[in-house]
Amino acid sequence: MAKTYIDGTTCKAVNWQFGEFFNMSFNIEKLQQYANEKWYINMTMSKRKEPGQYGDTHYFVLNEWTPSEWWTNNNQQNNSSNNSWDISVEDIPF
Repeated sequence: MAKTYIDGTTCKAVNWQFGEFFNMSFNIEKLQQYANEKWYINMTMSKRKEPGQYGDTHYFVLNEWTPSEWWTNNNQQNNSSNNSWDISVEDIPF
């Protein structure tokens, strides 16, 4: 699956006396195109190999994972392994 980089986002890691913090900025107009049917934007923040032109240390990509995809894939695997969900009282260790 190809990464969809989210335009209109910036993130800089800043070290302070109490630890590392992240200064993030989001351009709301540009983010609207990434919203799902419930108007959420699911994104993953990753560390850049080198700081960007304006000192950005991290970037955002669109997180398109859905539970239905996971459930479908796992159900297909489980159905092919002869009902691996079947357990009996003998299987319980106590």
